[in-house]
Amino acid sequence: MKNFIKVITVFALSAGMAFLSGCREKGIPADIKDRLDKYFGYWNAGQFDGIENVLCEDFELLESPGFEPEKGIESFKQSITDMRTAYPDFHLVIDETVYEKDKIALIWTISATNTGRGKRPPTGKTIRGQGISLIHLKDGKIKDEWLSNNNLLWMTQLGFTFVPPASETGK
Repeated sequence: MKNFIKVITVFALSAGMAFLSGCREKGIPADIKDRLDKYFGYWNAGQFDGIENVLCEDFELLESPGFEPEKGIESFKQSITDMRTAYPDFHLVIDETVYEKDKIALIWTISATNTGRGKRPPTGKTIRGQGISLIHLKDGKIKDEWLSNNNLLWMTQLGFTFVPPASETGK
């Protein structure tokens, strides 16, 4: 009976792995893969050539923690420009991709040094962190990206400390 359970367990795990490997990056159609590569090129280089062929006109970028959408291509371009102004060496690497028709899930790693002027003075510190994204497609273009990462890790790597307000500490 134990051997039977082992065989079933191994079979189930193998079937699951085979299913997932079929959905991974190698299963992305070439035109979608090309658009995805261009999209991440916008993040990494801040150059927006051909963006109208990659993003839907009503594209939305939704970031944690509030997931309030930034709407439109121009808003996306401004977000990237602002980010790259504060972090000129910003670099995004895709660690894992899972593709399903009209959906792409990603695990990614970023590294960047806060040497440029942004909303706050530069710290000169380098950050490194992982995050996840869910991208929806419409008519082969990117309709939206739901992006989540650890904002607290990012801020502590920049040297910020967090202290609760006096009213929450009992003082």
